[in-house]
Amino acid sequence: PKLLARKHKGHAVHDAEQLVSAAPSGTRRSARANVRGEMRGVVMGDLEREDRMYDGGSGRERAGGRFVKGRMSPFRNRQRDIGATSSRFDQKEEMWKANNIARLEYFAKDADGYDSDEDLEPIVSEDDEDYMDLDNHELIKKQGNDFIVNIDLGEGESQDRRGRLPPYEPPMGYDPQADTIEYQYLFRDLVDVDHPILDMPSKPKSEAILPLRGSGPSLGDFLQATMDHPSKYSLVQRVNKHPDSKREARPTFPRDRKLPSEDFVNKYKGFLFVSGLVPHLDEKTGDVLEFDDPLHQQSISEAAAKVFGVTTLDVSPATPTSAFVGFATKNDAKEALINALNDCMVTHPTELSAFDGLDEEKMTDEQKEFVSSAGDTNHVLKVTGVPVEVTSVEVIRAMFPPGSKLEAMFGPFTRSDYLRLSPTTLLINLGSSDLVSKALKSTNIANNAALVGKRNLQMMRAKRERVFDGWSGPNRAFAKSKLGKRLFVHGDIPPEDLFLSHHDVLHIAGLPPSVTLRDLATFFQPFCADQRDVVGSGHIVRCARGVPTGCAYIGFELPGELDQVKEMYNGKAIISEAPVTLRPVWDKELRRGVRQGARSERSLEELDDDLNNWERHVDPKDIKELEDLGVEKSILDEVMRTLRHHNRTFSSIDQAMPGERLYPERRVGTHYRDFVKKYIKILKSCVATRENPGLMYEAMFSPDQDVELGLFDIEEKRIAELRKKGI
Repeated sequence: PKLLARKHKGHAVHDAEQLVSAAPSGTRRSARANVRGEMRGVVMGDLEREDRMYDGGSGRERAGGRFVKGRMSPFRNRQRDIGATSSRFDQKEEMWKANNIARLEYFAKDADGYDSDEDLEPIVSEDDEDYMDLDNHELIKKQGNDFIVNIDLGEGESQDRRGRLPPYEPPMGYDPQADTIEYQYLFRDLVDVDHPILDMPSKPKSEAILPLRGSGPSLGDFLQATMDHPSKYSLVQRVNKHPDSKREARPTFPRDRKLPSEDFVNKYKGFLFVSGLVPHLDEKTGDVLEFDDPLHQQSISEAAAKVFGVTTLDVSPATPTSAFVGFATKNDAKEALINALNDCMVTHPTELSAFDGLDEEKMTDEQKEFVSSAGDTNHVLKVTGVPVEVTSVEVIRAMFPPGSKLEAMFGPFTRSDYLRLSPTTLLINLGSSDLVSKALKSTNIANNAALVGKRNLQMMRAKRERVFDGWSGPNRAFAKSKLGKRLFVHGDIPPEDLFLSHHDVLHIAGLPPSVTLRDLATFFQPFCADQRDVVGSGHIVRCARGVPTGCAYIGFELPGELDQVKEMYNGKAIISEAPVTLRPVWDKELRRGVRQGARSERSLEELDDDLNNWERHVDPKDIKELEDLGVEKSILDEVMRTLRHHNRTFSSIDQAMPGERLYPERRVGTHYRDFVKKYIKILKSCVATRENPGLMYEAMFSPDQDVELGLFDIEEKRIAELRKKGI
C-alpha cells in the first residue's frame, strides 16, 4: 500500500494496524497535528479513497472493527466545520475559505496522489462538538450520491455542481483595518483616524518652553493638549494667589439697561451687545418713546436682527437704543461681529427748529436757570433727534466747527450756552432771534447737524457672569464657579491688571471721544499724593471698531484718594466741557482671607537703615571680637550689603507684605535677621588663633606630633601685604 511505502523526511512510517490500534474512538492526535490543522476529519477505512474523491459516491467503510463514514468530497470536513461554527462566522465567507483550502490541498498532492500526513485526521465521535452528520444536517442536501450545500445565496451568486461558491468578495465600504482586533480594542480608542492633524505634514518641534493650553479636568484632556502642543516643552503652573490677588470687580451696569431673561441667557452660548440704534421719537416733542411699549421693543429687535442677520427671537432689547443678541456658538457670534463691522452706519433724524418754551410747572431748576439766562425763548435754537451716545460738546463742535466762520458768527459757546433737555434734544442759546433765524436758514449748519446724525453702531462682546459655586480639591482649597444668570458687556468691569494693582478704581461715563488718558491723569492729579501713571493707572473702553464708547476707568494707588474725589464731586463732574458720571467700582465678596491695607511707606532714612544697619541683629561684643581676630567690620558690611542686593530671599521676599510672603509663618524681616545671627556665630566658630587653633587645625597633625603654628605667621604677613595694596 502507498501508506506503507511512503516515507519522507520528518515523517514516521505508519501501517494500518498501528493507525487503527493506536487511536481509539474519539482520541485526538498530537499537538503538532492540531496546529497543522489535522483535527478536522475522520480516519478513512479504505486507503483507496482517491478513486472516488470526486465521483460523488457514498458509503460506509470498515476500519478497526467498526463503521465510520467515508469522505465523499475534498471539502466534506470543511462543511462540518462550517456547521459547527455557523453561529460565529458568516456562512458564505466560511464556505469560500473552505473551498479554497480544498483546492490548495488538491493541487498540493505528490506525484503518487497522496495528500501527505495532513490528511491523516483523527476519529471524531458523534459526541464531539466538531462532529457533523451530513445525512441529517440542515444545510446539507443529498441528491442522489451527491451532497449539495443548501444555503440562501445572494443575488447574482451561484453554485457549481459540487456545491462550491465563487471567491468571496467583501461588501461595499469594507475596511480591513477596522476589522482587526488591534483597531477595535486599541487603536480606535486612542486615535481618531479622521482627525485632520493626521493628514498634515509633520513640522519640526520648537525648542521653546511654551505654556500648555487649557484643557478639561480629565487625564485624556491633558494628553490631548500635550499632543497638540507646538513645542517640545510645555509649562504648567498653578499660582498660589494671596487674598488681594483673588479680588474680583463687580460689573458696573448702566442704570437704564434691562438685562435679558434667564431663559434667553440659557438658550445661547455666544452673545453680542449693540448700541447706537435709532430710537422711536415723539413727533411733537422729539423725545424718545417709552421703552415699555411692546411695539417699541419689537422695532428695536427688528433693527438689531437686521444688523446681524438673525431673527427677532434672538434679540433681547436693553434700552431704546441698544440690545443683546444671542448666537448658538461663540464662533457664530464672532463671525457675525466681523461681518457686521463692514456696514454698521445708521442715520438719526437730526432736525433744527425754534424753541417754543416749556411748561413752567414741569421745568427743573436747571432748565429754569437756562431759560432765564437766555432772556427770551426766541433766542434759543432747538436740535432734536441727536444720537443718545453723542455728547453735547460733540454736537456744538460739529455744527459750529472751532475756528470756522460759523463759530465766529454764532459763537463762541461756553458750558452755560447749551442744555441737554433730553437724551435726544439739545437747546443752544444763540443770543438773539436774528441769529436763530439765520441758523435755521443756513445750509451749512443743517448739513453739519445731519452729519451728527450719521453714526456707526457700537458693537461689543457680551458674556455670562461667573458666580461662586463652593469649594473643591484637597481640603476644599480651590473655589469653584458656575455661569450666572446675568450678562455683562465688555467694559462693564475694569481690566484685571488695573483693578488688582490699585487700591480703588473709579468708573467714568459720558466722556467725549476726544478725551485721552493724559487728560484724565491731569484732571485727577490733585487728588493723588504721587505723580500719576498716565498709561498704567487708566483705561478707556473701546468698542469692536476701536472707537471710544465714552466710558473709562481710573485707578488710585493709595487709600483715601478716591474718597477725596467723591467728596469733591459727589458723583458728577465736568471733564473736557462734558458732564460725566463718576461711580466707584466695588469688590465682590472675598470668600476666604482678608484684604490687606495699603503698602507701608518708609522714608529714605528708614530704607537706608534697614539696608545697611545689620549690626542691630547681633551683639556688639561679637563684632568687637571679630575685629580683634582680624575680621574688620568693613568686610562684614560688604558681605551683608551684597547679600541684600543679590539674594531676593533676604531682600524683597523677606520684606513682602502679609499675604504675599513666600514664608507666611515668618514676620517681615525675620529671615534676614536669623541669617545675620547665624552667619556671625559660624564665623566665630571658624576663627583660629595661636592660643586656640581649633579642632580643625589640630586635626592636620598626628596625635603624637607637635602642632606647628608657623602658618599663623604666614597668614599675618599675607594680610599685611593685602592691606598695603588697599585690598
